[in-house]
Amino acid sequence: MRRVMLAASVVVLIAAPPARAGRLSIPKGYTPEKSWPVVVATQSNPSPEVMKQTPYFLVHAGGQGVECSSKIRDYLKTLAGRFNIDPLRIYATSFSRGGHEIILQTLHFPDRFAAIAPVDHDLRRGKNLEYVKLIRTPVLQLHGDHDAFRRTGRTLFEAMKAAGVPITWATYPGGHNPTPVWNTKLNRVWLDFFARHRLDPYPREIVHLVDHKRYSRAFWVDSTLVKDAGGMGAVFKVRVKESNRIEVEADEKFASLDLFLTDKLVDTSKPVTVVAGKKELYKGPSAAKITVKLREGKPYYQSRAKPLWEDLEEIRRKSKWMAALKKAGKTSEPVKIEPGKGYELPPPGSKPEASKKPEAAARR
Repeated sequence: MRRVMLAASVVVLIAAPPARAGRLSIPKGYTPEKSWPVVVATQSNPSPEVMKQTPYFLVHAGGQGVECSSKIRDYLKTLAGRFNIDPLRIYATSFSRGGHEIILQTLHFPDRFAAIAPVDHDLRRGKNLEYVKLIRTPVLQLHGDHDAFRRTGRTLFEAMKAAGVPITWATYPGGHNPTPVWNTKLNRVWLDFFARHRLDPYPREIVHLVDHKRYSRAFWVDSTLVKDAGGMGAVFKVRVKESNRIEVEADEKFASLDLFLTDKLVDTSKPVTVVAGKKELYKGPSAAKITVKLREGKPYYQSRAKPLWEDLEEIRRKSKWMAALKKAGKTSEPVKIEPGKGYELPPPGSKPEASKKPEAAARR
């Protein structure tokens, strides 16, 4: 993986405004005729005054665990109903414990972000140190060169890199403070990193941790555990091979897997074979959903959720802004990102550009 060293520069530290829930900024020049990427933050956030100069929406979804994941889903669904956002260009950055949280959210929901950039994260102990080695989302790990968590961060970076995580290391001048890399022109490093990545909704290989039934799905594979319990630490790996052959590796904690197939994965006009080692689990016609039983389990209730990108795409299709585009005979295309450009706060004393009041989360 590439190593990036950010050049030293003069940095003016400006206290970030208190984090607020929901949408914080709209890109300058927004038009529904283009689809726009989104940056999600969970603790602190880049300055909205800076982010509105960029082609990215900025959304804040604070909290940890289920609270955080629910907010991310709800806020992005609300955003998709009002603005033309790109479901395959959702990114995340956050600071310290927030960076830690973004890593865990990516672990549990691998089809949510196209790339992440945790800043000065403090993930340094517990079972998650092993689990995060399963991440296959591109990661830019940023630390101040005097950050208190730089050493433990570097240790985890090396372990993740050795395990096959597509991770890049970068440092910036400063300590445990995200302001230099968020709100000065140094932000071109993580913005350019995001611009190079777009979510592939149909990867041909998936490896996923299911620590609880709420994390059962990854991309086009859903799972059922042998029992309803937390802390299961169950892992499955699914690969699409040549000749419509799908190989499954799943530990004894799984009862079954659901495979949601499309022509992006297999030749849907031909039979499909699913195997686990030498055992044939399924051989028959291709179908939109194929369930393969692995072993007996105790029945339990489970609310099944589609990947977030599918929800966002459905909301986009039904939105008023999409209807208006169609009525005007216009189409939408992805906004182009200018690489190598940095953005910073306006000079002290300058008159800020008028902006709309940040909206709260999904209104019920």
